[in-house]
Amino acid sequence: MKKRMHALTTVILISSLFVSACTGGGGTNQGENGDAKTLTMWTWKVAYLPGFEAAAKLYEEKTGIKVKIETFTSDDTYRQEIQAAAKSKTLPDIIHYWSTNRDSLENSILELSDKVSDDMLGKYFGPAMDSIRFSQMQVDNWAANNEATNVQKGLKAGEFYGLPLDIGGFFTFYGNKKLIEQAGLKAEAPQTWEDFVTMIETVQKETSVPGLVFGAKLAGLWENWAGSALQIMLNGPEGYIALLERSAQMNDSKNIKVAGAIGTLAEKGLLMPGILSTDINGADQAFASGKAAFDLGGSFTMSTLPALGMNSEDIITFPIPPLAGSKIKKWATDPFTLTMMSVNKDSKNTDEALDFIKFITADADAAIAFSNGAYSVSALKIGARSAELSPALKAMQQSFATEPGPYSKVLPYIELRGTNKEWEEYFQSIQSVIDNKMTVAAATKRFDQRMKQLQASGK
Repeated sequence: MKKRMHALTTVILISSLFVSACTGGGGTNQGENGDAKTLTMWTWKVAYLPGFEAAAKLYEEKTGIKVKIETFTSDDTYRQEIQAAAKSKTLPDIIHYWSTNRDSLENSILELSDKVSDDMLGKYFGPAMDSIRFSQMQVDNWAANNEATNVQKGLKAGEFYGLPLDIGGFFTFYGNKKLIEQAGLKAEAPQTWEDFVTMIETVQKETSVPGLVFGAKLAGLWENWAGSALQIMLNGPEGYIALLERSAQMNDSKNIKVAGAIGTLAEKGLLMPGILSTDINGADQAFASGKAAFDLGGSFTMSTLPALGMNSEDIITFPIPPLAGSKIKKWATDPFTLTMMSVNKDSKNTDEALDFIKFITADADAAIAFSNGAYSVSALKIGARSAELSPALKAMQQSFATEPGPYSKVLPYIELRGTNKEWEEYFQSIQSVIDNKMTVAAATKRFDQRMKQLQASGK
């Protein structure tokens, strides 16, 4: 999947394009006998295919226009196909793509700022357009950057070339409903971290299935997907900012509880054996195959699990639960846009293609059909109709902040985890804690000592 490592990247690479089977794109598929018009679309996001097909069926019922879909099976293959089609002007009518400008396709797709009303844009989750609409800062940076493409240098603030299809975020736990109920527990979200530990402990004891898995092979993953949320809830955004700005101590009694959260799981033997050699995909595979009762991931993990053979009805989802005594009692994830829908500007069907991307992104019926089929949360705010989502998706959507949440206050400071080298060493210390080769007290003291050393040396 796109790089699932940091909420800071905000522009996460997620893919898709609807394409007509075998129609090299750009044209209308009008049958010889006056059949209904057919739009062409491409996508490499195979797991989304049932969602796309469900929305396309609704669109055909509404308009009589069909949508044919062609999929590509890897990110790289898809990008190559798109770039080649853009150069030869054989793109499909509709393009499902990452919500980024990294591939400079703007010369090939339709600019939408004068074609979409503010009322319609207001139907999306607050941050949904952030990675799609160009800011003045971006435009100024491209103008001053010698490495920026000519396409980028020609863009203007306020322009956008796609509409947000789905949103996602990190900080999500997945639970195996069958195993939880087999252990005699209710398959529902724990209220606190301590409740969660008890739940994992009970499930592992009663089912003999290892408790929690995540991609611990990646040193910073725990902090990025769980530790930072626990810290922000425990002491508020300002508490985490103090750590990032080196004005607080990790070993302080107000902060050490967060490292203690993962430490407790390690001490109690509640992590899947071999977790330190497990990457993100391996963790999802272990959970989907019943080798672990719980999995740490992001909202995007939901579309992966059914593709790995897990029944979606056997999954519960919930955000990171707070440590007891936390200032913030419930986590709200600031979502970012995963993918967008765009229109080939050279298509002979631009009006119909534009109508379809408005339909799939801003019509509640289409959004619900897409979400339930693709196991991904639509960027559309659907209010009370979230009850029509599958239970796991509903829980996930309700954990998303419709307006900037606590993480957004920390976001400008997150880059300090890369600049201040004590964090890199701390991530490695947490791996040692997971392996029961270092205590939580030793790991947090080492962090504080390195922070002071680096400060003293001006680093």
